[in-house]
Amino acid sequence: MTMVMNKRAKTARKRGYSCAMPGVWRAVSHNEGALVIYHSPKACGHIGREMDLGMHFRSLAKRQFMPEQYSAPLIISGLTEEHSIFGGAGLLRECIEYAAERYKPAYILIANSCVAGVIGDDTAAVAGEAEAALGIPVMSVPCYGYLDGDYYAGFYHAGKTLAERFMIAQPKVVNTVTLLGDRGGPNGMDVQEIKRLLGYFSLKVYCHFPAYASLEDIRRVPFTALTVPLSGTRQSNPWMCKLGQELEEMLGVPAFDGDYPAGWQATVLWLTNLGRFLNRQQQAEAAIKQEAERLNRHIAEYSSQLQDKRIVLYLGRPLLYFDPAWVLELFSLYKLNLAGIVVLDDVLSKDQQLDLYQELKQQTGIPCFSQAEGKGIVETADIVVTTHELTVAARKKQLFLPLLPLAGVGGVTALMTKLVRLAQRHDRRGGIMYV
Repeated sequence: MTMVMNKRAKTARKRGYSCAMPGVWRAVSHNEGALVIYHSPKACGHIGREMDLGMHFRSLAKRQFMPEQYSAPLIISGLTEEHSIFGGAGLLRECIEYAAERYKPAYILIANSCVAGVIGDDTAAVAGEAEAALGIPVMSVPCYGYLDGDYYAGFYHAGKTLAERFMIAQPKVVNTVTLLGDRGGPNGMDVQEIKRLLGYFSLKVYCHFPAYASLEDIRRVPFTALTVPLSGTRQSNPWMCKLGQELEEMLGVPAFDGDYPAGWQATVLWLTNLGRFLNRQQQAEAAIKQEAERLNRHIAEYSSQLQDKRIVLYLGRPLLYFDPAWVLELFSLYKLNLAGIVVLDDVLSKDQQLDLYQELKQQTGIPCFSQAEGKGIVETADIVVTTHELTVAARKKQLFLPLLPLAGVGGVTALMTKLVRLAQRHDRRGGIMYV
């Protein structure tokens, strides 16, 4: 048996420190007919399993569980120490043949581990050979675990690979949109909020790509008149916008490159920019007016229930993954008493702490404290709003902030409604409430 090898140069990391394989998996894990192969050691399979379990329990908690939803098979090739010497191309061939025979998928997507990259397996060549032999599309995604990308790189490259394989330019259907990315699936709160905002411009979501899309859905993307990215963090937004640009170049589908509508000011900017992009400025103005009325009604009803509450904010996420601006804006909108901000130095590196302190200094005049300094502050708090479950405030009422900012006015009101419900708990009843 011949061994297929591919010499790969070492690349420098400039973004996150996550693995690209879960991004590939998440991009198609609920695409009808898809099958994913991790060309990796067996241990890497736990990543996909843990993500699925987390998603399952979150959907149950939010009452969004879909029992009939397709779940793509995830197969592990099972690289071992032996293959680091002799290569794993033969093992991958056997894995593809087994997967095709056992599951009969519509297509196979191969996600490469850093081990596969280090030993130099040319998985694209193996995929091409397997496709010719089996008669179904077999594609290798060109990123390798931790070596040259992160979660969102894997997600982006999976989408690009599907687009290059299954899409051709088509005439456009007026007022249709393809959403790029995954924010809890088509039935998730964020996606429903984005759909509602698009409705102000008479736009209808035609497809969700690359996630939650059958082959038929994927082939419909070139017919849409516009793509809109779903992102929300400084790490994910460039990748989703890049995917939109790729589709525009390939298919002539215009890409709306707008920052995510996280919080009120960002929502106003998003609606304004979309109105200019579509040349529908009057509709944008009307949308902003209606959204402002909606927000003001909620502020009038709920802010008074929080005025006498002393709140402390605990932050422990790096700026790469979390922008505190949308949280601080909520406190300002509802005129809440934020006594201080505590930076969790036991979960952040020195550089990450420094970056966060500098960012907070630019965004607010509220005093910031280290964990040691914050112990006295938290004792006086009625409520703790936090990015981490805190043992130091175990008896306090804690509101756990989502990693990704919530979209639109709907996201603002959902979070603040949770905060009010937490505040209404009996004073002796602490515990954490999750948004």
